[in-house]
Amino acid sequence: MARRRAVLAGLATALPGWRSGVLAPAAEARPRSAAAPISARADLGAFRRAEFDMVGVFDIDWLAEPRFSRMLDAMAASPGAFGAVRVFGVLNAGERENTFPVSSGTTWPAPEAPMDFAPALQGLEALVARGLTPFLPLAFFPAAVSPRPIAPPPDFARFGALVRGFLDAAVARFGAAEVARWWLEAWNEPNMPPFWGGDFGRYLGLYRATAEAVRAGGHRLRLGGPVIAWMPGEGPPLMRRFLEFLRDAPELPCDFLSYHRKGIWVAEEAEPRLARLTEAAEQTLALAREIVPDRLPGLVLVNNEADMKVGFDTPYAPRMDAQFPSWLAASAVAHTALSLRHGTRLLAAADNANQHLVRAPFDGRRALFTRTDAGPEDLLKLPVFGFYEMLRLLGDRVLAIEAGPELYEVATMGEGGVALLATLQGGAPRRLRREIAGLPWPRVNLAVFRIDATHGNAFAAAGRRMPGRVDAGAAGRLRQAAELGIGAPLRSGLVPRDGRLALDLALEPQATLLAWISPFDPAPPETPGGFRAEPRGADLLLRWRPLRAPGFYGYDLRRRDGGGPWRRIAPLPLRAADWTDTAPPRGALAYRLHAVSASGRRSRVATLAVQR
Repeated sequence: MARRRAVLAGLATALPGWRSGVLAPAAEARPRSAAAPISARADLGAFRRAEFDMVGVFDIDWLAEPRFSRMLDAMAASPGAFGAVRVFGVLNAGERENTFPVSSGTTWPAPEAPMDFAPALQGLEALVARGLTPFLPLAFFPAAVSPRPIAPPPDFARFGALVRGFLDAAVARFGAAEVARWWLEAWNEPNMPPFWGGDFGRYLGLYRATAEAVRAGGHRLRLGGPVIAWMPGEGPPLMRRFLEFLRDAPELPCDFLSYHRKGIWVAEEAEPRLARLTEAAEQTLALAREIVPDRLPGLVLVNNEADMKVGFDTPYAPRMDAQFPSWLAASAVAHTALSLRHGTRLLAAADNANQHLVRAPFDGRRALFTRTDAGPEDLLKLPVFGFYEMLRLLGDRVLAIEAGPELYEVATMGEGGVALLATLQGGAPRRLRREIAGLPWPRVNLAVFRIDATHGNAFAAAGRRMPGRVDAGAAGRLRQAAELGIGAPLRSGLVPRDGRLALDLALEPQATLLAWISPFDPAPPETPGGFRAEPRGADLLLRWRPLRAPGFYGYDLRRRDGGGPWRRIAPLPLRAADWTDTAPPRGALAYRLHAVSASGRRSRVATLAVQR
C-alpha cells in the first residue's frame, strides 16, 4: 500500500568537421579499436516503425481545441513520423478532462435517452483526417451505465450495448476498412484506483462484456487488454490471471496484450531504467507461452505507456531535454531486439501528447510541444519531437542491432537507403566507427542528424529553466533551435570504394544520432504544392502539402520584405511542411519555398505573396 500511495501522490501532484567524407570524432570521445562492419545485404528481420510511432492524449474532447489542432497539424506535416494516437474517453465524451476520469460526459445520460457519440466522432475525425490511427481504450462509464465513470455497475449488459453502439457509429462514420485499422483496448489500468473502482475480478467481467460486444457486432476489429499498471510485484500475477482467463474462455477475442511498464513506477526505483521495460516484456512473453501457447502466433505485446516516469502532469526536467528522445530511441532498439529474438511483435509508445496540461513554457509536463508566451496557439517543439523525425528515416529491414546496456544502436535498410540510429544511455562518450559494406549504389549521399545539448534542443537554447518565459522575440530564436539538428553539412554524390563507406561518429551520453546513407538521384524533387499563409495573432503560419519521396531531405524557406534581399527564415533542412514566421514585419511580404533532396537537388520554386 505504501508503494501504491507513492504512485498516486505522484499522479496527483556537436560534430566539429569532415574529413575524406567521414565524420571527424570529438576530441573527448573514447576511441574504439576497430570498425564494426555492417552489410547492406544483411537481413536480421523486420523493423516496423509503426511499433514506435504512437503518442498518447488523455481525453478525446481536447482534440478539436485550437492548440491540439495545431499540434496535430504539425504531426501530419511530417508524414511517416507519427502513425497512431492513443486517446481516452470515447465512451464518456462531451466534457474535457485533465488527468483523471471524473465526468460522466454526454454520451448516454440516462438509460431511456439515446446514445450520442457526436463528440467522440468529432475527435476521431481530427485524427483520421490527418492520417493518424486511433488507439482507443474503451472507457469510461457514462451516467446510463454507472453513477461514476470508474465504478463498475452490478452487471455489464448496458456497457456491452454501449460498446456495440459506439462501434456501429464508428463504422457508419468512417467505414469498416478504416475502423479495422484501429486498436481497441478494454479499459485502462484496472489495478489503479483513479481509473477503476472495482477489483481485478470485476475487470475480467468487463473484458468479457467488451469482447462479446465486439464479437456480436460482426465488425472486423482488433481488441486487447488487460492494460494493467505494471507496478513492481503486481505486473506478473495480474497478467497471469488475465491469461488464465483467456485460456478458460477460448471463444473471446484478444489480439494484443497491453500493459504499462515505465522507467519509474515507485519512488524506490529512483532513476529510469530501460531494463525494467524489457523485463516486463520478457515476463509477459514467458507467461503467454506457458498459459496460452495456441494464442501466441499473431499475438502482439503493447507497452503503450513506456515513459521514463509515472505522472504525466508532474513536472520532470528530462522530458524537456535530450534525455527523452534518447529514452525513446533506446526503447525502440531494445523492443526491436526482443521482437527479433522471440518472433513476436512488441510495441512501445509514450503517453506524451498531452498538450492541454502545459501551463507555461518548459513546465516539465509530458508533451511533444511547449507553449510560448507569444499566444495560446504558439507552440515550440521539444527535443522529443526529433525522435519521431528520425524514426521516419529508418528502413524496414534490420542490418545490425545492439541493445544496451549502454549503447543502443540499430542499422536498417529500406527504400530511402541505409539508416543507423544510435543513442547512449550511460557511461563515457564514445566514437562509433562503422563501415557500411555492400552498398548497391555507385553514388550515395550522407546526412547525420543529432539531438543533444546543442542540436535540436530548444530547452537547452532557452537556458534549461523549468518553467521559463518565452516571449515573441525568444520564440523566433528558439523555433530555429527546436528543429532536428544536423551534425555537419549534407554530403551528396559520394562514391563508395568497393561499395563501402566508413563512418566515424561521436556520441555522448543521452545524445541521439541518425546517420543516413541514401542513393544519389540527379532528378529534382517535386515542387511543394498548396503553399499558403494563415494569420495567427502577430505571426504567420506557413503551410504546404508535405512531400513523401524517399530521398526527401528538407525545405528551404526564404522571405523578402518589400524590395529587400531574400533571407532564409527557417533552418535547412526544415523537415516538416509548415513553419511559423514569428512576428514578420508589416507590409508586402514575399516567400519562396524549395524542396531539397538528399542528393542536393532543388525543386522548382513555390512562391507566395502576403500583404500585412
